[in-house]
Amino acid sequence: MEPKKIVIVDDEPDVLESVAFALEAEGYKVVRAADGYQGFGAVRMEEPDLVILDVMLPGKNGYEVARMLREDERKGVFRGCRILILTARKVDSAERQEFLETWSGADLHLYKPFELNALTEAVRTLIDD
Repeated sequence: MEPKKIVIVDDEPDVLESVAFALEAEGYKVVRAADGYQGFGAVRMEEPDLVILDVMLPGKNGYEVARMLREDERKGVFRGCRILILTARKVDSAERQEFLETWSGADLHLYKPFELNALTEAVRTLIDD
């Protein structure tokens, strides 16, 4: 059986590498991207089971990338995937946060700082049968 594929999009090299290392140790195939446009292209090309998106990215932010992926999924451009948003960004109100979470179409949000164990558990919940 092929390992599940995950695209990780984060512009912080330390975060990108530590998350990739932890997920590869769990047996996942990982593709890395460092900005919103590169991440969007990697997801469209790789058709992963999951994309992990940082919010604060060069180019397009994680919420925008998630929204673009969901729109392409609805149009039938690609099969779609689960989306996990990672962010340290706090917004000014619970209503605004709820709007962004709903608007993006992401399946789950985790807030930085996070424990790698919590992340790997979230990944298992989202994509493992």
